[in-house]
Amino acid sequence: MKRLLYLAILSMAAMLISAPAASAQDEMTVSIQDFFFDPDQLTVAPGTTVTGVNEGEAPHTVTSTDGKELDSATLQPGDTYSFTFKEDDAGENYAYQCTIHPEMTASITVSGGGEMTTPSASPSASLSATASASPSASASASVSPKLPDTGGAPLPLVAAVALVGLGILALIAMRRAS
Repeated sequence: MKRLLYLAILSMAAMLISAPAASAQDEMTVSIQDFFFDPDQLTVAPGTTVTGVNEGEAPHTVTSTDGKELDSATLQPGDTYSFTFKEDDAGENYAYQCTIHPEMTASITVSGGGEMTTPSASPSASLSATASASPSASASASVSPKLPDTGGAPLPLVAAVALVGLGILALIAMRRAS
């Protein structure tokens, strides 16, 4: 009986150690389309890296409209631009646009820290992008939150399997004891 108990404890410890740890959301992606940013308003925690991906057919830029350091080179289709917001950016709003297509605008707000990053309608730090040549269609910027894939099984599934396994072991132990 003691062996079974030790086996159950060791099994639980092994499952807990092998389960992926929950991590803070620290990467987000903004889709740069012809001619808008998706999402166009985003709130992120300090330390978050926001990557703009030009998924359109025209070149674009991500350029701050208020003189902040957010400024990409011209992004051809498929190109990316990443910017990491620092602790001292907390409380700041970054407005940006595509200098090629100035009607393309968006913003990113950096929260006070310790908060999960989410798309938001409130002012926030912004990722700017600009697109080339034709001043036509208007657009707005937006970013989709994306959690990193940690591999491993989801914790509720691991817990359910552990409980079923322990239940089976307990039944076997009770039958042997009687």
